[in-house]
Amino acid sequence: MHPRKAITALTLACAMVATPAASASAAASASASAKPNLRACYDGKCKFTFTRGVNFRISSRYYGFSRVYVSKEYMGGMFNQDMVVVRAPGMTSSLGEGARGEFRYGKKRTLNFRVLSITDRGATIRFEG
Repeated sequence: MHPRKAITALTLACAMVATPAASASAAASASASAKPNLRACYDGKCKFTFTRGVNFRISSRYYGFSRVYVSKEYMGGMFNQDMVVVRAPGMTSSLGEGARGEFRYGKKRTLNFRVLSITDRGATIRFEG
């Protein structure tokens, strides 16, 4: 085989091997920046990553309230760190990474949640029902 053809064949082979990795990386970053599916949270059980404050509906029949607000906010003063703030009508909880919280309204079910991670870009939270 001519040296020039060998180099061309080797270059094409390398490009074909590198392309799927680049595609997978692009797909991963696209899914990370995708808007979370908050309809799955209606039953109080879901996990999502957010970069901006979000709100979603939950079953008022089970929990006694129908909307939850989640945001990442910087808490100065005593904490001096980013925290996840979960709000429902008449209830607020500020949580650091790894912390758990719960909301209960009357004799209805308790809505439990846990902050999985907090980064510069956003945070991940799991609602456990």
